[in-house]
Amino acid sequence: MAMVERACCLHCRHFRNTPAYLESVFKGLNALGSGYGSVRKDDGVCLEHDLYLSAMASCERFAARE
Repeated sequence: MAMVERACCLHCRHFRNTPAYLESVFKGLNALGSGYGSVRKDDGVCLEHDLYLSAMASCERFAARE
């Protein structure tokens, strides 16, 4: 039986949270630490809203990753 994923940013196709991506959009981030830091957990950027968000956030534009 497959688990149903919660409709949150972490599972949305508009959400990017890889360390390399975050370091590319936040120039100088690696001067303060790293996109690999544990303090950000799974947080990332929503490409639909152009916002840095918690991975557990959600909105009406959720679109599941394929």
